[in-house]
Amino acid sequence: MATIVQEALAQYFLFQPEACGPRQCVKGDPKDTVPVPFHEPLENTTHAVLQVQGPVSPGPKRFPVNIFNGSNGMKIPVIVRSTDTIEKLQQEVLKLSPDLGASLNLVYNGKPVQLYQTLSELQVKPGATFITYQKCRGG
Repeated sequence: MATIVQEALAQYFLFQPEACGPRQCVKGDPKDTVPVPFHEPLENTTHAVLQVQGPVSPGPKRFPVNIFNGSNGMKIPVIVRSTDTIEKLQQEVLKLSPDLGASLNLVYNGKPVQLYQTLSELQVKPGATFITYQKCRGG
């Protein structure tokens, strides 16, 4: 695709000596030039920008995190993906340790986490530890 765009740009830009500036528009009627086949998405485009991108990763990989139960000092290892939400993490923890109950609250980096937050949003790294806590009712 880059070579097609380069060929198209070569038709419209003429490289001049440094004294005249780095580029100048080609003068003349565009009908007189030889048409270059465009990549289909660029066929009706008047402007395009090319951007360099790094290699595309195959997708989120699985990695371990730990859930530390503050009540009894037990650590529960869980395998997750960076795209998982806290709600999904809680479901996995409850499968492994149902005694934690439905009101499983988690803290990460000293802050309570919300059910809708993803692990990538929280910048969770492999081996990270979440801590459980209980909300106290009343005074």
